[in-house]
Amino acid sequence: MLTSDLDFGELLALSRAGLPSVIVFRLKDMRPENVQRYLTHVLASLATALDRGAIVSVTERRCHLHHLPIEHAGGFGSTAQ
Repeated sequence: MLTSDLDFGELLALSRAGLPSVIVFRLKDMRPENVQRYLTHVLASLATALDRGAIVSVTERRCHLHHLPIEHAGGFGSTAQ
């Protein structure tokens, strides 16, 4: 799933589900061609993690990966993996 809505990743983390994977775009420039550029990079570099279940938060500076299911009590966004 591709989204710019943070709720999807948070709901998935709270559900403790292993799938589906979610890529959350937190870009300042959300024009389709810019999102496509970042998506191409994420799919190429994190394909295995996405196949197994992950939440990836994408900004201009980095991609932050959380493997699913998230077992940490703090949920999504509280630890880096």
